[in-house]
Amino acid sequence: MGHGRYAQGISRCARSSLLTRTRWPPAASFTCPHAALADALHADHGYTSDSAAIRKLVAVMRRFTIQEQRQFLQFVTGSPRLPVGGVRALRPPLTVVRKQAEPPLTADDYLPSAMTCANYLKLPDYSSEEVLLAKLRTAMTEGQGSFHLS
Repeated sequence: MGHGRYAQGISRCARSSLLTRTRWPPAASFTCPHAALADALHADHGYTSDSAAIRKLVAVMRRFTIQEQRQFLQFVTGSPRLPVGGVRALRPPLTVVRKQAEPPLTADDYLPSAMTCANYLKLPDYSSEEVLLAKLRTAMTEGQGSFHLS
């Protein structure tokens, strides 16, 4: 549902002059401060909130376009939109866990995966932000509509 429908519904109850001064935020937006975004992520099973991988993920998420934000949300939660209250309002919370590489492969050889029913991102410990961004973009676009047991 677009913001136009919200405005139409509200216009039935409020003067239109109030609505023209109202700025509607994007439906899916990680515009919260960097620290707040990091605090909203629950790091577990191999990661802590201080882990380099979590810092890289937050930095990458902050670089996303609106379209990429929606793709990321769709990939991790199954929905392209955040609930009212933003990332912090996700239930269950957005959890990021370490995806282990099996020798002789390295983390850079794997794509991230997700469990949408649990808002659970399985993220390898990539060697750089650029690798993380490339792998995440691939997973978000190429993995749509597929289902794998992991």
